[in-house]
Amino acid sequence: MLLQAASAQIAAHNLDSAATLLRRVAEAPAHTAADRVKAWVLLGVVGFYTTGDSAAASAFRQALALDPGLQAAFDQFDPALTHILAAERAALTSPAQPPPPAAAPAVYDCVGKCPEGVRPPQFTFFPQLQIMDASVSVYDTRMRTYLTFRAVISADGILEPETLEVSGGTARRTEEEIRRGLAQARFAPGRADGIPVRTRVTLRFDFEAEGSSWIKYTYRVMARR
Repeated sequence: MLLQAASAQIAAHNLDSAATLLRRVAEAPAHTAADRVKAWVLLGVVGFYTTGDSAAASAFRQALALDPGLQAAFDQFDPALTHILAAERAALTSPAQPPPPAAAPAVYDCVGKCPEGVRPPQFTFFPQLQIMDASVSVYDTRMRTYLTFRAVISADGILEPETLEVSGGTARRTEEEIRRGLAQARFAPGRADGIPVRTRVTLRFDFEAEGSSWIKYTYRVMARR
């Protein structure tokens, strides 16, 4: 009954009255989905003539939300309504665009000296490695060699692998083995005013002979507060 009365008001060009009747159907869950869809479509027609394309598009989106396969004829109205409905249907079926990636948190540079108020990370775990003397060219206890890396340590205490790079040292043949170890390493993260943060640091590994074939190594984060 309300839909028929609203259609009569549209035919009489009483668009405000028609809109009032149509909203009583469209916005009332007690009415059937089919009636609500019809009401939203007619509200799109009324909105088109009273406000413009955007009002029609908004009403058509509501109709499509109830009936994604909606087909409607606008023979007695402006042909532009057919195109507006088609555009809204196409937008509904198009794959949603992924949200832009969130910006990574800031990195505090602790290569050398940390900024004021920042405490550098520290190793809490590094796996036991067996490094042979041939890897570091240390043949007696009087000889020592080393290797340094630079990397970003996350606020979770994990080394970010894409940031890892060799920055110096003479034990270059240990690089692959140390990289494998660093993939398993864990850190107490750096902190800025007590809050865990990402920090860029230098990691140093020192090697010295132990016995006739094995190499002793130590490791540390090189940073000053």
